[in-house]
Amino acid sequence: MDSIRWVEIEELLKEKNLSDKLRFWKQTIESTKDFSGTSPPSVFVGSYGYPKVFLGILSPPMQRENADVLDSPEQWYQQNATIEQIVGYRSEMIYSRFSSDVKNVSGKFVDVTQELAMSKKPTDVEIELSKRPLFRFGIDQHITPVGSPANLINARLVENPRIERKVNYIVSDVDLKATGAVTRLYNGKIPISRIQKMLSAGLLGMKIERKFVPTRWSITAVDDMLGKIILQRVRDYKDLAEIRLFFNEYIGNQYFVLLVPEAYQYELIEMWNIFGKQSVSSDYEQYWGRKNYASVTAGAFYAGRLAAMEYLDKIKRQAAVLIVRNVTEEYSMPLGIWQLRETVRGAFNKPCEKFNTIAEAVKKISEKVGGKWVEESKLVKNLKDQRKIMQFLKKAY
Repeated sequence: MDSIRWVEIEELLKEKNLSDKLRFWKQTIESTKDFSGTSPPSVFVGSYGYPKVFLGILSPPMQRENADVLDSPEQWYQQNATIEQIVGYRSEMIYSRFSSDVKNVSGKFVDVTQELAMSKKPTDVEIELSKRPLFRFGIDQHITPVGSPANLINARLVENPRIERKVNYIVSDVDLKATGAVTRLYNGKIPISRIQKMLSAGLLGMKIERKFVPTRWSITAVDDMLGKIILQRVRDYKDLAEIRLFFNEYIGNQYFVLLVPEAYQYELIEMWNIFGKQSVSSDYEQYWGRKNYASVTAGAFYAGRLAAMEYLDKIKRQAAVLIVRNVTEEYSMPLGIWQLRETVRGAFNKPCEKFNTIAEAVKKISEKVGGKWVEESKLVKNLKDQRKIMQFLKKAY
């Protein structure tokens, strides 16, 4: 069942100072039934009722210049967009949807949805709805807010979508497995957010295996696939030379990324500070990875691992990786896992601090966020135990 919580405009107006913009789009959207708009491009596949799900197109009810900013997490981070700005972008779009079995990847509406998922640039569409939508938001920890759903009667592309040759080639290859397709798109510099849309729209993988993938699942699937592929290379690199600590923060999320000169292992620890109380949760994997899903931190675990593997692959080094995420009260509305991936990526573009011991690095993090997380960390415990064993062996010989 979907974890999406549908929020009415009154609740949003209480949470953030967005009243003027949201009231304008509430009035505009709730008076709209048939329209010509510009999709960023953006598509969304739900998970409720799986294997029969809702999927469709997100577009403002009018043609818009620079519509790509409405659904571009990479661009939001680069522009340092605020929570208010991102919610404002998402409020402009109507989710024109239809119902389909996930294996039914053909048909009139499906073709339009898939072409949009492949498009590099915003594309004009004509939409006819069964009735006027209600202005509301679907909110979830893993995805960007989805606005104003309404059932679709007809959809037509007004112009040909702009699709790169390499994207068209990979999508057309029905003998290429999904992992291979995702990897080739990534190596071809296609943004991760676009790869996730193509996987969600049933465009990747062998023909017999293609199906619609709920958006929240496709996000994690792409992060997981790419993280594992890069990790295969990272395991062959020499250990990092020193202990490094990186830091970055964005829209109320603080990230401490600790790299330790050891064989690969990885842990994500999340601390949520709500109503003056702090909760700590974590997921961990050893050198050979996990056999089961990281159910505690969920998609965040895989987004953080991918960002860390990209950096280690770039510097051709292996390390134990600890990410400590501190979620402050400023993060008043969940906006999706993308912010973790992009903020951790951004941390590696900043200067790092170097330490002689793990204890010094742990102390530095604890000075900023408190020490409660240390008690929960399997990675810190493992590293301490490993060093004790090495010291014992040195004395023995």
